[in-house]
Amino acid sequence: MAPTSALQVREASEARSIEARLRLMIASGGDDRLWLDPVTRRNRYGAPAAPAPDELWFSSSTACAVSPRGWAAASEALLRLTDAPACGLVSWFDDLRARLLSIYGTPGAQAVLTASGTEAELVTLTLALALAERPLTNIVIAPAETGSGVPAAAEGRHFLAHASLGVAVCKAARLPGWADADIRLDTIEIRLPKGRLRAQADVDQEAALKVERAVAAGGFALLHVLDASKTGRPGVSRAAAKAIVARHPGQALAVVDACQLRCSAAAVRADLEAGLVVMITGSKFAGGPAFCGALLLPPALAEELTATQLCGSPLAPYSAALDWPAPLRSRLSGALAHPANLGLGLRWSAALAEIEAYEAVPEPVRAALLADFDRAVRDRVRDDPALALLDGGIGGGAPGLTPVLHVDDADPRWVYEALQAANRPVHLGQPVTLGPRTVLRVCASMPMITAAASGDWAALETDLDEAFETWASL
Repeated sequence: MAPTSALQVREASEARSIEARLRLMIASGGDDRLWLDPVTRRNRYGAPAAPAPDELWFSSSTACAVSPRGWAAASEALLRLTDAPACGLVSWFDDLRARLLSIYGTPGAQAVLTASGTEAELVTLTLALALAERPLTNIVIAPAETGSGVPAAAEGRHFLAHASLGVAVCKAARLPGWADADIRLDTIEIRLPKGRLRAQADVDQEAALKVERAVAAGGFALLHVLDASKTGRPGVSRAAAKAIVARHPGQALAVVDACQLRCSAAAVRADLEAGLVVMITGSKFAGGPAFCGALLLPPALAEELTATQLCGSPLAPYSAALDWPAPLRSRLSGALAHPANLGLGLRWSAALAEIEAYEAVPEPVRAALLADFDRAVRDRVRDDPALALLDGGIGGGAPGLTPVLHVDDADPRWVYEALQAANRPVHLGQPVTLGPRTVLRVCASMPMITAAASGDWAALETDLDEAFETWASL
């Protein structure tokens, strides 16, 4: 064997240094949920900071480990940033937003990066308050099926004990500057108390009535549209939301919660063209590392906000200046103390690598593979007498997300943890409680579908077999 040269030693040392820095930085710039346990070196959802390709990741409705492709992209981004001047940092964040908008945006749209979907709620609230100048009613859909911190954030409250930029905060207290803000939370459920789905027409009618009441009382309504809940179900249709906002010009704003990102890029573009705000994340179906989110602003609203003074001080613990596009950054009057969230930028670098690879696969191929995945999961559930499909397996849910019930006495929470502790760990979507029942979720992700499109479908079938065999053995 030839002797190792000094250059090779130095290059290997530099590679190890970059990897160690990336492990640290990709898990930074996020709240408590992102922090790594000192013993397991995993975050709250069981995902490490680096790839874990030997584990089975069917958990994209919650969080997955960063993919090898994403890790390589984030490593490259970190290398480029090393010793980069400030202008390089600015151009990097501008490029991340441009790449996002090249896929999901329309001409004139803008993107604000956020540390998670919950932080996207805080940014949305900031913009709505700037537009409202009156009491604001924030109408959230199915809070049990969106995120545990969403109701608090929707009221302008801290939802954890630490903010995403590392500041200790008082959980449940109003954000600084919003102590006296007139923000009222209202909710609309998509299920009945025992967990059965409500009719879409009933949900839409309730949304119209609640917006009507808020406006009639002299207020402003922020109406959420749920693209896909934790169990893959919608809440308030796009058509209803557009009609409601059209009836109350200047008095209502609609935001689509597409944080699962299980809708098509064309659907997001159509939402923006219709004047709807859209929340997305790169850390669910997209397969990027937890947590990275964004708020996409339709062109007319983005232009209106460039002439509006924004109260950015409440967001200081959560948002960095370079998260914002330049036209809106100038409206924050220097209220954001942190110049940049490098961890967020690295997570989006990883997520965008997967999103771009997925979008390169023809849409009919992606759709067929997702349908095949759902059929494969349903078949395995039906073959196991201890399992059942939520909602009787009826259609209409988001592709690539199948909620599964236990019909025996097994505790789904125990099953979830036991699967993660198996010889070959199996990761499912976190348990979701719906009335008297708790479900687990078997999920596809963009990296999984991209790999299957390259001829790895048999490997995906094998992984599903192993996951269900491990499940049955518990």
